[in-house]
Amino acid sequence: MATLSKDKPINIAIIAMGGQGGGVLSKWILSLADSQGYIAQYTSVPGVAQRTGATIYYIELFPAHLAEQASKKPILALTPVPGDVDIVIASEMIEAGRALMRGFVDGNTSFIASNHRDYAIFEKQEMGDGRKPVDEINSLAQETAREFICFDMDAAARSVGSVISSVLFGALAGSGALPFKRADFEATIAASKKAVQANLKGFELGFQTATGKRVADNSPVEKPEPAQPYAATVAKLMVRMEREFPPHAHFYIREGLKKLVDFEGTEYAALYLDRLTQIYAADKQAGGSNEKWRLTTDSARYLALAMAYDDVMRVADLKTRSDRFNRFRDEVKAEPDQIVHVSEFMHPRLEEIAEILPIGLGQFMLSSKIVRKTGSLFLNKGRRISTTKLGGFILLYALGRLSWLRKYSLRFSGENQRIESWINTIKDAAKGNYSLAIELASLQRLIKGYGDTHARGLRRYSVIMDLYREIKDDADAAPAIARLKAAALKDEEGIAFAEALNTFADDETQPGIEAQVSPLIPAQ
Repeated sequence: MATLSKDKPINIAIIAMGGQGGGVLSKWILSLADSQGYIAQYTSVPGVAQRTGATIYYIELFPAHLAEQASKKPILALTPVPGDVDIVIASEMIEAGRALMRGFVDGNTSFIASNHRDYAIFEKQEMGDGRKPVDEINSLAQETAREFICFDMDAAARSVGSVISSVLFGALAGSGALPFKRADFEATIAASKKAVQANLKGFELGFQTATGKRVADNSPVEKPEPAQPYAATVAKLMVRMEREFPPHAHFYIREGLKKLVDFEGTEYAALYLDRLTQIYAADKQAGGSNEKWRLTTDSARYLALAMAYDDVMRVADLKTRSDRFNRFRDEVKAEPDQIVHVSEFMHPRLEEIAEILPIGLGQFMLSSKIVRKTGSLFLNKGRRISTTKLGGFILLYALGRLSWLRKYSLRFSGENQRIESWINTIKDAAKGNYSLAIELASLQRLIKGYGDTHARGLRRYSVIMDLYREIKDDADAAPAIARLKAAALKDEEGIAFAEALNTFADDETQPGIEAQVSPLIPAQ
């Protein structure tokens, strides 16, 4: 650890997302510097990289005694300059990567970062798994910076009921980069008079971890309570799972059963096991034990997702659950006496309304031009419904309680027909090409959400299934389906998917890819 000289300016860049206390951390540093005889300047440049935006906070500290000796006021910069930043602090790992990309970190920089992840918008918007690996960021930071202090500061803060800014401040003190004593840092927190005890606890964790002197927790360890027996409503299902399926698949089956009992009850969850039994039988015949029952395990995961689809009743139910409101309060760090308003943007299409109706009535609505024209007058634009106001809450709560009608609905009938066809296709593929069966099992990843997102995924799924029937006997059928699946998840517009299809089909087939036809009624 190298401490910066008191006889030279100090440049500090803090890169933090909105809501992570970058402004609080900056003000602590300013107050600390002011108390130690420094002229300090602080600027911030907001961005829109993640959530409410990643912001660059820039601080320049200039020793007041140097200004007095020269009898001049220093001219301080407004933004960090690559190659001239002494300390860089990043509140999240992707932000650490951005600091490296901008050239803020070099061999003279003390680099402090939290290695937890708050996923960026560009990661969340991908239809598949859009998460970016951070191993290269960690390696590059270690190679580039003079000193790199990195650990999960978000988890450390939560463990003591504090916020990440306090842990970052402690890590900064522990780094020794600033020419100030630990007591000066702690006095700055105390002087703020806000959540002092919690912030000091977070500071302590950051300081001890940064210095490698973190004190072991010698407090008595509570013995975990013995596992509680399953609730009576699901006990038989869990016993059946343990008796009929390989242990490798138990985790996903257990989670699937929880999801489906919550979605439609124990009888529907039992149907899940019945369907999975068929795939497990095909897995045994194909020698799946050598692959640790990969087909059964993958199918357990995706079958549960297929059966617990998002219809209007499900979405309304989830949006009015108490744990969702509690999560919102936690995310915005609301105090007990603060009111948090939640506004839902709802834009149901005629299809979503028709799909929750009985089969005949739903089909009539979708096929009637008069109904479509009339419905468009009421459904042509989205509406905002506040679930923290009585009227909006009751509306969605009542809609969520209509799930008992689901088994009679058009959507339920269509989904079950598709699922049965999908299972039969997996079983058929497993007879001669185990890898192909696995790819078909995970094809369910394309179908998610509701509204346009669901319709788009279902169309691409249907195109790939049609293509499968043409190439299923080819030696490279499995990697071909894998490539198409990856392309289908790449972008909403379907550009990558269309390009991938060019490998297999001529241009005459392309217009059908995004055909605007409801999946639940035949094309007219």
